[in-house]
Amino acid sequence: MRPAATAEVHEAGRADGAPGGAGRWEALRTLVRARLVVASLALPVGVLLRPGVGEAAWPLLLVALAAVAALSALFWWAAGVRRWPRVQTYGQIAADLALVGGVSAFTGGRESQFVLFFALVVITGGVLARLPGGLFAAGGACVAFVALPWLAAAVGRPSEPGVAAALPRPELFVAFLAVVGVLAGILGERAGRTREDLERTARELDRVRVDNDVILRHLTSGVLTVNGAGRVAYLNPAGEAMLGLRGLEVRGRMLGEALPERLRPLRDVLADALSHGLPRARVEVALRTPDGRTLPAGLSTNPLVHDGAVEGVVAVFTDLTEVREMERRARRNETLAELGALAAGIAHELRNGLNPISGSAECLQRELRLEGENAVLMELIVKECARLNRFVTDLLAYSRERDLAPAAYDLDAQLGELREVFARDPRAGAGTVVAFEPGPDCGRVHADQEMLRQVWLNLAANALEAMPAGGRLVVRRRAEGRDRQVVEFVDTGTGIAAEDLPRVGQPFFTTKRGGTGLGLAIAQRIVERHGGALSLESTPGRGTIARVILPAAADERALAA
Repeated sequence: MRPAATAEVHEAGRADGAPGGAGRWEALRTLVRARLVVASLALPVGVLLRPGVGEAAWPLLLVALAAVAALSALFWWAAGVRRWPRVQTYGQIAADLALVGGVSAFTGGRESQFVLFFALVVITGGVLARLPGGLFAAGGACVAFVALPWLAAAVGRPSEPGVAAALPRPELFVAFLAVVGVLAGILGERAGRTREDLERTARELDRVRVDNDVILRHLTSGVLTVNGAGRVAYLNPAGEAMLGLRGLEVRGRMLGEALPERLRPLRDVLADALSHGLPRARVEVALRTPDGRTLPAGLSTNPLVHDGAVEGVVAVFTDLTEVREMERRARRNETLAELGALAAGIAHELRNGLNPISGSAECLQRELRLEGENAVLMELIVKECARLNRFVTDLLAYSRERDLAPAAYDLDAQLGELREVFARDPRAGAGTVVAFEPGPDCGRVHADQEMLRQVWLNLAANALEAMPAGGRLVVRRRAEGRDRQVVEFVDTGTGIAAEDLPRVGQPFFTTKRGGTGLGLAIAQRIVERHGGALSLESTPGRGTIARVILPAAADERALAA
């Protein structure tokens, strides 16, 4: 904003013929101040101490001072209005010429000592208005000087021969004023161009400074600069958020004081770059947040070198937490893919041998009339065959990923229909209550409806099995921001032990008797294939929250925007 405003004022001044913009108005007010000072000193000395002074000098002095004061007040007010700078500049020059001419006429005409002030007015005109102003002031001064004898005679002030003999000839004085006008104009031109160059440079520096500040403030990477003495010079907002520091508090402090012990790896890299003057790229350091959480960061440093000396170091660092999580997921998916291929082969072989066993056992159970222990053993064989068959089915479902068939649909409608299915599930204990809480807005997602149905069924089965004596299962859906939908299964079951919680969701890990350890793993895999995430929060003895976060449908995001 500041560079733009300066440019507007500057252009306004140029359009009115007064280069310098706001500086011109200050120059005009400076001229007002100088006029008051010079008049206050020169008029009393020149009027009261000149030869042959009498009582009539006092009225002349008072009138001259009053005229100077009145004109100064007028010009000061006009400069505050900030309009017509060229008119005001030439108006002040003309008024000064009239003042000098009038006082000179009353104090001896060409022989008055005040005629020398014509040169001061000419210099002022050249400096303020450049060459045109110098020529204007010189021309006006020459005309006034030539007309002084007639003006002096008109006001009845006789000449003073003694003073006339000491002054140069009139034609030489006129030539002197002309030369002064030209030289002052040239000086004003150069000074004006220099001033414009300085203002242009200042505006450009302001623009560059503002642009750099805006860029640094909006970078998502942290930026930290250190001067040659090892003091922190700058820390951008992204760096503040990442390091848990405040830029104003650390600025100007030494590295050892500004960066606490939890940021020691960053401090060491900066100190090394400052001492050796060598850049380092893509260094990975392990920092800690104020709450003690590990923060993996990627760091690059570059020394700031001037005339062969290291004047400082700039460090750019990025939070690698998401990158590490993506790498972990990639490794996990790769492992699961290999495991899935192996499991598919095993499941196929198991099913090949299991089908004739289970079929034969069922046939024998129907045709033989077994009693006692033999009947119990036969029933055990049939039940275990059924359990193995379910395990093989889950294993095949986990290992064989069918292509997604995504479509936009409403989560509330699907979960509302499934509430009755959850409530009538045979695993629900006596007195179990299942409730559904839809969100206040439309919960549309772009997903495979059948695969998400399997997710909801698996999560509901886990929740119901955790409440064998009954309890309450609440399924709720809500929006999180403009681009995410959240579904939570909240139960009041037995919960999950803290030591088991990190392993829940891994294939074949289960805490349930007779469980396969694949239900939650299948659900997590489906959610991740949809670009979402599944997480668990649990308190032993109080229950568990299974939270699924899914991307919202594109039309839903458009409506939210």
